[in-house]
Amino acid sequence: MTGVTAADRAAVAPSAPADLAAAAITLARRLAADVVPDETGAPHWIGDEVDVRADAGGAVLRRGPVDDGLLTGRAGIALALAAAAEHVGDDALAALAAATMTAALAARRRPERHGLGWQSGDLGIAVAAARVAAAIDRPDLDREGRRLASRAVALLATADDGWLPGYPDLLDGSAGHLLAVLAADLPGAAEAYRTAAARRLVRDLRARAVIDDVGARWPMAAGERAVTGLAHGSTGIGLALAAARQAGVPGASAWLVEAAWRWEDAWYSADDDGWYDLRLEEPAVGLAWCHGAPGIGIGAALRSHLGDRDGEETYLRTLRSVGTAGAMLGDGDATLCHGRSGIVELHLAGAEASWGADAATRAEHVRAARAAAAGIAAGVRPDGTTTWCHGVRGGHSPVVLDGTAGVVLTLLRCVAPVAAVAQPPLRAAAASPATAV
Repeated sequence: MTGVTAADRAAVAPSAPADLAAAAITLARRLAADVVPDETGAPHWIGDEVDVRADAGGAVLRRGPVDDGLLTGRAGIALALAAAAEHVGDDALAALAAATMTAALAARRRPERHGLGWQSGDLGIAVAAARVAAAIDRPDLDREGRRLASRAVALLATADDGWLPGYPDLLDGSAGHLLAVLAADLPGAAEAYRTAAARRLVRDLRARAVIDDVGARWPMAAGERAVTGLAHGSTGIGLALAAARQAGVPGASAWLVEAAWRWEDAWYSADDDGWYDLRLEEPAVGLAWCHGAPGIGIGAALRSHLGDRDGEETYLRTLRSVGTAGAMLGDGDATLCHGRSGIVELHLAGAEASWGADAATRAEHVRAARAAAAGIAAGVRPDGTTTWCHGVRGGHSPVVLDGTAGVVLTLLRCVAPVAAVAQPPLRAAAASPATAV
């Protein structure tokens, strides 16, 4: 299976690996130049985000320091800097990555309710710490990350319900917590907490499920509608339950996992060649990592690492969807969450899927990823500014999910064995990162 047609191969010539790497390093050095030390001298960055409190329509941007999270803050920026430093042997980038990761870890000395998750909380910061430590040879950061993960898992196992996220999604909801708990690198003494925390999170997801003849869906929050996609929909939640089932967590039953896939499949339109974004009053096909074909395809590819080959047809559908309507994204957004880096990651996930294990299939997907990345790299100016936008609503963001750090990591993944960061952590994902072919 490749899913990459002759037309796809002819449509865009992939950039040479050196060009993609050079663009990534230029962006990383721009990140380094944009650092704003806080009052203690620790590295920090300023970014824009939608201020929903100021405008319920979500149109007002608020500018301020980013948080400490993996996808949303300093930990993810540290990871991008460390990956770039490792790739080119840049001691200055490595030193800034270490200082940034140290600062993010130091800020988590006291645990916070609703601050334990994978997107922005302790479990995601621990993932970043381990990867930064490996990239720049700082085992002390790995030890501190493991301590942070152990504390988070113990709280999820033993603390009152106020420590649970209170909603089900893959980002900082129960599904994301569940995958991070299952994947966390813990000392042996913490293993009992892992089991108890996973059981509790599975119970929470079962209690929040709405099951009918179509399948299983999860409202985004109290009173809100259920949606499709990896970030907030049944794709991500089903993936977490599938990983829990493979790990033998009670309550993560096969029928519930299948019901999640079934509900998501029900919102696929062959006529429109995609999945409807159900946040909209008049649903349209979604093309984003968070709400659309790229994320749904990544979820399908990750299922293959859990022994589920049934996701292959879903993955092929996502390639068709992106090929048919991908031009609708335009060149204005290169980010992971809702831009072209999400499409690059879709192809890289196909290269890493277990049903794409032969060399020819991997080569096709890596080539398609590089072709999709070519336009991103072409929009990077020599000073690290870009022709494409960051963040949302035309704002500027330095972080992984919707900003520069995520683009750095995706470009490097096209040319080097860099682990994906905007994919949920899977303990059973034995496939190595996509490598140059």
